[in-house]
Amino acid sequence: MISLLRGKIADKPLGHVVIDVNGVGYGVTVPLSTYYRLGPVGEEAELKIHTSVKDTAIELFGFLSEDERAVFTLLISVAGVGPKLATNILSNVSPAEFASAVSSGELAKRKIPGIGPKLASRLVTELADKIKGLGLTAVGAGEAGMLADVISALLNVGYKKAEIDERISEIEEVCSNEPEMEYALRQALRIMKKM
Repeated sequence: MISLLRGKIADKPLGHVVIDVNGVGYGVTVPLSTYYRLGPVGEEAELKIHTSVKDTAIELFGFLSEDERAVFTLLISVAGVGPKLATNILSNVSPAEFASAVSSGELAKRKIPGIGPKLASRLVTELADKIKGLGLTAVGAGEAGMLADVISALLNVGYKKAEIDERISEIEEVCSNEPEMEYALRQALRIMKKM
């Protein structure tokens, strides 16, 4: 089982990354929170890996943090939550936000794509005790989801992925400090215009 990959980023289509490890390219599905924090093609990267083995395929899911992988593993332990849905959840909320929403029982209020009221209720019921053991601390609400939204908006107005990658640390900082999406997007546009 593959648990860690370290190598150069060979390709980086949205939501996926190909890591070149000594001439072998490993295709890895990543949540947007990890995707946008990875460097550009050609840079070194290290991903914590969850290997999913099915009858028809072996799939790799990668994360920059151990917290993301731990929450992913908890999510796929719940009936009805597969690796793709777990990746989608982590693309919309950080591990700490997810833990906070599950612990407080307010996961249904988060409006995460793919999680309806029934599934939210089941996740809270099945994971409330388990998630406390991870020791995740709360962060600003919506930070990871907002970053994905801001980057998506920048791509939609015509900025190239490589241009956004050059300014990603500044954009992340704006998203972590601004609670309002509209204001964060305005700030991100100002950052991009400085190029």
